[in-house]
Amino acid sequence: MTCLDHPHKKPNEVEQLKSKLLMQVAWYCLFLHAMLILIFLFVEVELLAVFNVLSVATWWFGIKLLQRDHLSLALRIFSLEVTAHSIVVCVLIGTEYGFQFYLWAASCLLLLDVQLKLKQAVIWCTTIIVLFAYTYVGFAHPPYVIAYHEYAPYIHFLNVVVCGIPMIYTIGLIREITINQRKELETLAAHDSLTHLFNRRYALGLIQRAQKSCATQQTPICVVMADIDHFKRVNDRYGHERGDEVIFRVSGQLKQHLNSADIGVRWGGEEFLLVLPNCSLAEAQKRIENIRQAVEAMSFNADDLHVTMSFGIALWRSTQSFESALKHADIALYNSKHKGRNTLTVAPESV
Repeated sequence: MTCLDHPHKKPNEVEQLKSKLLMQVAWYCLFLHAMLILIFLFVEVELLAVFNVLSVATWWFGIKLLQRDHLSLALRIFSLEVTAHSIVVCVLIGTEYGFQFYLWAASCLLLLDVQLKLKQAVIWCTTIIVLFAYTYVGFAHPPYVIAYHEYAPYIHFLNVVVCGIPMIYTIGLIREITINQRKELETLAAHDSLTHLFNRRYALGLIQRAQKSCATQQTPICVVMADIDHFKRVNDRYGHERGDEVIFRVSGQLKQHLNSADIGVRWGGEEFLLVLPNCSLAEAQKRIENIRQAVEAMSFNADDLHVTMSFGIALWRSTQSFESALKHADIALYNSKHKGRNTLTVAPESV
């Protein structure tokens, strides 16, 4: 069973926002149809007034479906109602008043139904647009000429505006929802969930591009492996929750000492990788020493909890592969551990 099929999965936020948005549009349309009842009675087209009573009932039923989370069914009912209403009005009073433009709204509503397959949605929407085009040919001689016919151009203008506003509002907000969700997904895909540093998979691409840029500009780049000292003891003595706090706090210190071009990665467990473009070996040593001191000075709620880090630094030469530079930094880290931890060591090959 996938996470999408699990009965206790978190509700889809986009669909919830879409449902809320459509609820607002539905109330707008219900009110509009209620007004049309009075308008058609005033211009003495009683048949259209009766039809709008049915439209109000349909939108009310659709609102009840939205309240019960039947979004797909509500969208299809709304699209059917708008299509039928537009065609009936054009049949009876023609296209001079602009009611055919609501067919565009019906096609947009169908495209919002994610449970409808794309091919089916395209077929239905194309059918609706063909109906829109046909209204100008098939309904040129309507049986009714309503009172105040001289105001037809103004009613036409008003219908286009009334139809267009909810379409723009709906599609515009869904666009923003989609953009925000895409940014969130990109962030989740690129970062470690605990530390908010880059994860290994995403960082590898950044690292290769950073090295290529430094090689082109002939500027130095350093690779640093870092590890929290005696982290297993922290987990064993204080528990994994406190261990996660330590990792989170330490990663915060790392981020405070990295600039925008640097690449900080949670390499695995309590191990971190730092890649410092445009940074000489001497500058890297100075910066890493600042990080070491900052981590050593950290305090925790548990008075007897003291955290330190060990570091291995390697200069990544342009002739080296990333794996080779990483191996040298890893050996330097091992030497820091061997020397008693809470220190930094430069790989001999980098000197």
